Amino acid sequence: MHDYIKERTIKIGRCIVETRHTVRAIAKQFGVSKSTVHKDLTERLPDINPELANQVKTILEYHKSIRHLRGGEATKIKYKKSRNYKKNSDLLVSSKS
Repeated sequence: MHDYIKERTIKIGRCIVETRHTVRAIAKQFGVSKSTVHKDLTERLPDINPELANQVKTILEYHKSIRHLRGGEATKIKYKKSRNYKKNSDLLVSSKS
């Protein structure tokens, strides 16, 4: 394994432990894909730093346990925004008439 991959894996592991951000947020922050972050954390990190890997595993399991709630919130926000957009565009159309 290349040194830069080891360094990135450790940085990502520390970041997720400190911030408790999701894999998606960490991927965006580090400029890599979600798949890369997940592989770094689940496959590479246990070989490099088992103690940190256990901490990360706990956080990932927690995120997995609440993902159904996060998904519901995201959908709620999405439709709330689209509903507000539709109301605003209806107001614009009616005011132009």
